Amino acid sequence: MKFADVAAMCIVCSLLVGCEEQVSKQEAGKKLDVELVNALNNIGLENAIVSQHTLFPYHFVQDGETLNKLGQRDLAVLATHFAKHPGSLNVRRGDTPAELYDARVAHAVQQLKQAGVRTDRLSISDGMPGGTGMPSERVVMILLNESNKDSTKRRTAVSGRITE
Repeated sequence: MKFADVAAMCIVCSLLVGCEEQVSKQEAGKKLDVELVNALNNIGLENAIVSQHTLFPYHFVQDGETLNKLGQRDLAVLATHFAKHPGSLNVRRGDTPAELYDARVAHAVQQLKQAGVRTDRLSISDGMPGGTGMPSERVVMILLNESNKDSTKRRTAVSGRITE
């Protein structure tokens, strides 16, 4: 092999290594972007869980008293918050029988105690989810608008025209 051929192969190999390094830097940048987005989403999700401070029947194993994975995650977020701040936890009963509901509440309290939450600073009830909510005047306006839309649809259906 001539020296020129060997030199050309060395140059090509070094360029390929350089390109690979460039690609791996781009991949690292993409991974960092993904992690940053996930971190921001997690913060938002945790804030929503704390604001709502409610466990629903779907947080528990079907017809059981133990929490499913979603319930475990949400209660862990709430436990971290309640360990530092007093507050209230809502455990929604829905159509759950009284005995099962009581067992679910007891299970949630046990999990909170194991996480280091002082339950004497915590109230537990079948209350509505927290959050900023909406002024009652706004709710009334929404209901009136929905009612008007429904009556318009009924009049349209009677006249034979199908529009929405």
